[in-house]
Amino acid sequence: MTREPSPTFDLSAFDELPLETVEEASGELIRRITVALHDVGEARADSSANGTSETERRSPRQRVAALAVLTELACSTFAAAAAGIAPPSGRLDRHPAAVAAVMYGAPTVPALLQRLEQDRRMLASHVRGLAHRLDDAAGGAWPEASLRSVLSEVALAAPAECAQALDALLTKWDAEERAALERAIARDQGAADV
Repeated sequence: MTREPSPTFDLSAFDELPLETVEEASGELIRRITVALHDVGEARADSSANGTSETERRSPRQRVAALAVLTELACSTFAAAAAGIAPPSGRLDRHPAAVAAVMYGAPTVPALLQRLEQDRRMLASHVRGLAHRLDDAAGGAWPEASLRSVLSEVALAAPAECAQALDALLTKWDAEERAALERAIARDQGAADV
């Protein structure tokens, strides 16, 4: 079973952003993910959300691990461009085994978040080294995209999607907990009135 692809967005508006802005925005998105996953906590990190699609049912830990795998795939693509060799050809970030391997390799929330931050920094380093070649074709896993488009997807769009999904899940869980607490209070008050 493969992960459903993310909705396709027109990322061309990001292509004009200075690299410093992309790196800063990417760092802010990762910080947002970090805060959200810390709020989720270790106990709920593997709780899957209810949803109609596989993507909607992914647990918070799976979402962040999938982003780490995607970032590592982009790093390999940029490293291959720098080395003048063929980049990885498949979208392994969409395969559950790749996501599970990252989850196994970073078994705690702090370890996973540290790995994601390291991957973000590694990607930024690769991008700086290839700043003069960002219009080149990425090839491999992104056969129709430029390196700049890969950067926009991996550094901005995918982390934003992950952060929004985590925020939505936390909001949903908070509402469910609040409703359960209100029902318990009402039930206790009803019992006290008898």
